[in-house]
Amino acid sequence: MEMLTSEAATQLGVSQRQVQRLARGGRVVSRNFAGRTVVARGSVLAASRTMKRGRRWDAQTVAAATELLEQGTTERIAGSQRSRLRARLRTITIGELAYHALGDRVSIWRRAGKASVRSKAVPDGFTSTGEKLNIQVTQSARALARKLRLLQDNDGDILIVEIDTDAPAVIEDIALFAYGDTRTSSAARQRLETRLTAVA
Repeated sequence: MEMLTSEAATQLGVSQRQVQRLARGGRVVSRNFAGRTVVARGSVLAASRTMKRGRRWDAQTVAAATELLEQGTTERIAGSQRSRLRARLRTITIGELAYHALGDRVSIWRRAGKASVRSKAVPDGFTSTGEKLNIQVTQSARALARKLRLLQDNDGDILIVEIDTDAPAVIEDIALFAYGDTRTSSAARQRLETRLTAVA
């Protein structure tokens, strides 16, 4: 579902102008409709769970962090940079991790011709939650959308995270934490906390 920026501002506890900035920056998924900006309710929920300040990590740092969390090692960065990232992962909160990892890398889609009907079939490679949220981690959201004949839709049930990583399971859990319902988010949080605790 979509909401006006005024509703989103109330939910996030910020000004309407700040919501518009979040939309321009890609933190909340938005579109223009009849001369007004509307935002995806799911992305507002995700923003509320990841409201942090500061510069987001670049794609290389995100990929290195997720690989450290999933595999315990990474070749994307080396030496003192890798040591600093390990130290940061020992102290980071799940909300901060989601803020850095997701940033403006998320888009919401639906299958063509199924605007209001949720399909029970899950496309190959997708993670399905109990709430019918399907997640795919890919290098190119547009290429995957063309291949699977998806339409960008703020009310869609397919979440695509655009990043090149060898640790898609961590990104999927981060997306589930941010965009999932309460139960799904809590389960993803626990899995991520276990991974963060294991960082040596």
